[in-house]
Amino acid sequence: MKKAGVLLLLLVILGFSAGCVGDKATTNTSNDTSSMSAQKPAYVDVNGTRIYLNALHFYMYGEKGCPHCGKMKELIPKVYGENSLTYYELLGNKTNVMLFTQIAQLTGISGVPAIAITYNGTLYAVIEGEFNVSATPEIVATAMKNDGMLLFTGRTYLLPRDDPKAKLVIEALHTLFVEHEPVDVGKILSELKANSTG
Repeated sequence: MKKAGVLLLLLVILGFSAGCVGDKATTNTSNDTSSMSAQKPAYVDVNGTRIYLNALHFYMYGEKGCPHCGKMKELIPKVYGENSLTYYELLGNKTNVMLFTQIAQLTGISGVPAIAITYNGTLYAVIEGEFNVSATPEIVATAMKNDGMLLFTGRTYLLPRDDPKAKLVIEALHTLFVEHEPVDVGKILSELKANSTG
């Protein structure tokens, strides 16, 4: 795992935390989206990697009345375009609650918003809580450079795509967020346990 790049990314993103479901504190997230929203560039260059903004898509589980969810529901389309966000409401929706429960079992995420970021359909990050949406190109570029998926749950994890255990989790999260379908969590956890080295 390349910790230096991931740690540098944390400095760029600033910080975020879970919102309304968990018992975690609120976030002190930067609201500076003016540089991206004013110019609306086609792409952002991140250390030589071009991230095309129209190829980014966000999937979010949230709740009505959650101020953190409301903020993300407003900022993501404002910065990345009206069709950049797919939102799954938890209140009053049994399917979404069941899928969110599976996400929690696989990742430890206990709060909303829970946001997945894809680039050209590939899952590159899952984030619990608010974050600086203008840092999304840096998040994606860092995950691409490290050939993995970043998981932010109060701590930062890099799930490398060439690790069979990490690949199981990445594929399950893609199914839960992007395809909006259930997975067999018990089977996945059993496979992870069977493949574990200790």
